[in-house]
Amino acid sequence: MKSYSDIQIYSAGILILFCSLFLFHGLRVLLRSKPKRYLRRYQSVKKLKKLSWVEFENLCLLLFREQGWKVKGNEQRGADGGVDLWMQKRRIHAIVQCKKYEDAKVTVKVIREMYGLMYEYGVDHAYVITTSGFTKECERFVEEKNMTLIDGVSLVKMIRKTV
Repeated sequence: MKSYSDIQIYSAGILILFCSLFLFHGLRVLLRSKPKRYLRRYQSVKKLKKLSWVEFENLCLLLFREQGWKVKGNEQRGADGGVDLWMQKRRIHAIVQCKKYEDAKVTVKVIREMYGLMYEYGVDHAYVITTSGFTKECERFVEEKNMTLIDGVSLVKMIRKTV
């Protein structure tokens, strides 16, 4: 049986460590590139509208994750109480409602419900995201409130900026 010197053992250990770090970093890069590759497919409102509502929620989840949010989706699928995504970034907690509409605009009723949910759940901010648009009432309602409305065009801009 052959014996190895201390230098050979240390060299082998260092080599294994560097190989492990290289593989870990490579995997991390690959895993991070897949969401961006997925998001890159949806750089037009027309393509966003072709998604199912589940796919649209997942796209929004991926987009916010890529922006540094810790995001948790609604696992129960179905009646979600108005919240599709739960998010946290630093000390900010936010909720998101995703509305995949073909042509109809989101009404102020949806926005008022989200505003109520902000206080019910004690979060700092609320986002309402849609593939279409918002009525003028919605835009007036969110003035000076911790709410952000993201229409289809703005969502495409966010995607392009992220990827």
